[in-house]
Amino acid sequence: MRAWRERWSDHQWGVHLKSVVNSCNGDSKELPEILLQQALVGPNPNALIIGYLQHIVLSQMIPPCSALNLIQKYDDISKPYCTIGLIELTDAIACNISVTSGMESSVVLCKCLQKTLHWLMMCILQSMKAMKDSQQQQEYISIIDAASVAALHIADNTTVQALLYVAMSEDQDNFRDYEQAVINVRGTLSQPVVQDMALPSQPLCEVSHLGICPTINTLVTLEAVLNPSSDVQPFIDQLCVSERLLHLPRPSLYCEILRACFMGLNNCADTPEELKWAAFTYLKLPQALRYMKQQSPNQDIGEDLYQGLSELMNSVPLLDLVEIKLKCECLKFLIGEFSKNDLLDKAQTQQLMNRRSADCGTKIETSNHASPIQIIRNEQQLPKIIKTLDNADASKTPSDMMSLLCLLTSGRNLDFILAVASSTGKLLGLASKLVKINEFAKQTQGEMGKMAQTRIMLFDISFLMLCHISQVYGLEIIAPSPEYSDSFFAHWATRCLPEDGKYKCIDNFTPTDQGKVDLLIQHLISGVDVNKLNITRMNEYCLNFPLALQEILIAWEHGAVSADSIKMIMEHIKNKMCCIPIVLCAWLCSYISMIPDKAREKPLQMIQMLQTPAMNPDPDLNYNERYALMTPILHKLINDILPVSKRVNYINYVPSDKLPSEVMDECIKGVFRRGWLDMKSVQTLEYLLNLCGSDWFCDRCIEAMLESSRLEDLMKALSLVFAIFHMDLEHITLSLLFHTLPRLLQTTGYHNLLSDPRGNTLAKLSVMILVSAQNSKNAEKDTIPHLRRGRKRSRKEVELEDMEETECRPVKRSKSSSLEPQLTLDSEGFNFDFLTAKEDGETSPTFDTKDPLNKSLANLMRLMNALSQDSQVSPRMSFIINFVREAINCGSQNAKFTLQFMPPQMVSNLLKSVQGVFNNRHILQICDLSTSIGRKVATQAICQNSRLQGPANSAKTGTVNST
Repeated sequence: MRAWRERWSDHQWGVHLKSVVNSCNGDSKELPEILLQQALVGPNPNALIIGYLQHIVLSQMIPPCSALNLIQKYDDISKPYCTIGLIELTDAIACNISVTSGMESSVVLCKCLQKTLHWLMMCILQSMKAMKDSQQQQEYISIIDAASVAALHIADNTTVQALLYVAMSEDQDNFRDYEQAVINVRGTLSQPVVQDMALPSQPLCEVSHLGICPTINTLVTLEAVLNPSSDVQPFIDQLCVSERLLHLPRPSLYCEILRACFMGLNNCADTPEELKWAAFTYLKLPQALRYMKQQSPNQDIGEDLYQGLSELMNSVPLLDLVEIKLKCECLKFLIGEFSKNDLLDKAQTQQLMNRRSADCGTKIETSNHASPIQIIRNEQQLPKIIKTLDNADASKTPSDMMSLLCLLTSGRNLDFILAVASSTGKLLGLASKLVKINEFAKQTQGEMGKMAQTRIMLFDISFLMLCHISQVYGLEIIAPSPEYSDSFFAHWATRCLPEDGKYKCIDNFTPTDQGKVDLLIQHLISGVDVNKLNITRMNEYCLNFPLALQEILIAWEHGAVSADSIKMIMEHIKNKMCCIPIVLCAWLCSYISMIPDKAREKPLQMIQMLQTPAMNPDPDLNYNERYALMTPILHKLINDILPVSKRVNYINYVPSDKLPSEVMDECIKGVFRRGWLDMKSVQTLEYLLNLCGSDWFCDRCIEAMLESSRLEDLMKALSLVFAIFHMDLEHITLSLLFHTLPRLLQTTGYHNLLSDPRGNTLAKLSVMILVSAQNSKNAEKDTIPHLRRGRKRSRKEVELEDMEETECRPVKRSKSSSLEPQLTLDSEGFNFDFLTAKEDGETSPTFDTKDPLNKSLANLMRLMNALSQDSQVSPRMSFIINFVREAINCGSQNAKFTLQFMPPQMVSNLLKSVQGVFNNRHILQICDLSTSIGRKVATQAICQNSRLQGPANSAKTGTVNST
């Protein structure tokens, strides 16, 4: 009352009031209520007292929420000028709030601001209703105008926007009431009160300056060459993830896929890989596009594909070159396949055909033997072949079955059929039919003469065909079939047939009966033609022969058997059956791999003898067809054990005078220079990955990627490395998270690789790989996972599992390593509790703690949290910030997974280290607003930003600097 009588200024009022409050130790929270009671006594508000109240709020003598909560209780619009005065006071306070750092006070502020806006909406609604029954039209219009302007001022404040977004998750029932009020008065406001806080996703890798998209080109190449028999859905998922991460328009995506196919056909013309590319281009690609059409029913795939093909047709030299090499109108055949699969209508098809005819600069000499023509032709024949194999009764007409299999293996028929079967998903079914035939033929049923011989030959040729399939497409084509998992061939191939140059343990070659082995040795030594013996069980014959050969080899090495006798024995062995040389060579290779070089001479001579054709084969038993099929099988089987000079059709990916690291650097730099993967590079990289492991491979790729400092070069390298990592996505992702990134972050010598723009490029790659790996994992949960070739359980998964099951046993490191102590999942006190903080009654978030990807990501986040506490701004701090930013840029759903293991205090650490590094929208994407701790962290971080921004954040409202 004294201040009002003496008309104190705000400054005088603040000084005197503070002295009074300090002297009486009273509760200043009662001040707003006292002042409001005095200010609203009459029909008009007391402007001086209202000003005093505003001053003590903005000078932080009392919490702003206490004043706003009192204002929200005022609902007497019969005194319109008092209502307008409170609205103006609300505008001044809410737009100039000085926030504290306490989590609780920040969450309370969120709720208070939401209720304040709700009160303003209710003021508008009540005024609209009162206008109908009152003569005071102008006064109520003034309330509506004032409340609308205040709501816009408050909601236009970036801090308030972010806090309201948190409030929406904090109390959804109250927020729904608020939203309903907004809907009711929407026509009176010029814009929505609550703005959309979602961040638009941004392309993580910018490659628009390049002539081709390296990512899509490389993904297509890897799928066509390394995964010819894989299901098409994982490939579609990879393309869709890359499309979103790179922000590729769908027509451009189709153009890049098609361009990659024609580049592959050009690169592999007249090589064994040509059939893989032809089958992929003309069979698997239309199938993939058809599935994409089914998954996006609202998208006009025909128009997008038409535009993509039109863009591809601008590459006239490439198309001409491919058609000249393959002697076929390749593009027209492909357009025809698209039309046949209802991907293009007749008008689009005709327009494209006419344009290609007009653009073609060279007359093409076509041939009916061109691979595209043969692939399309065999696609039509394959169902008939499988049906014949399925319906034919080998027990009744074995000679007819033998004739059919010989026809399939003549010339290049088998290669065409297998290429078609692998690309159309029918290879497993075809292999199962062959296993069934092999099982039938392995044991005679008392037949004699020609019938018994036909059964043996049927066993022989089916065995050869299955070996060929296993070598080209992997043992997983044979082994997983539940119906024939216990078959002889599946058992033998799994235990004895080498894979990717890795020979099996010699102990796997176990005989069925030692007595039969001894009898077989006697016949071989005595010169009896073993093929004339009464063989009743071919499987036992194959299992006993290696042990018999072992005894003969030992006898030869000790001089008990002459070299001429050995030649005679080998001639008898290979004279009729071709499966026995394969079985024996598999054993010999396993045996040679475990003996010293000086003891290898005689086993190698045996291998050479088994390779040569028989001198007097029986012309009635289709020996030539079987020998032609056996020869490449033997070459692939024995090449890795022979001296380099004696290897046939063998590519030495790592010469003896070079280290794997030198070969890797030369190969990957050549890929970066070209901007795409050629066939030799694909095979070299796959060989090095299998040879050296995913840790080494990941390290070398990333170090090569980060050598340049030019942004354009870094983006091209990033695009390529991201796609190359899909060679073994799961294991390389684990290596990146668990090995490579911790090593770079903890080793001072690598900090130059973390400096921008290199560090930002590495962060982009890390996030892109995480997103792709997570999408792949999610897709496998809904479908039967397809086992890709040569991918076994990695050492990284074993380490992660051991950490959980053992007591604090650290992973062994090289003594020469200069790394600081590693933070791993077995570090002291590590658990998921720091991620599951919750309020009473709130459900804890659940994590799959057995999942290796979750473990590795949590480990990395724990490490980055420890590093974020460093007060010094360093390259590794910059990398951590870039990692979080790029996670946000790839979209809210992907960000939620990538940042799900981010410790709550890490956001605050980063904001303290680099002020203003994340804006409010970033913070709302980083924090999980579905949890109480996430909302508290978000509000605290938003308030930190608000204090940095200061009054400039709300300058539009004509504010007073309360500080």
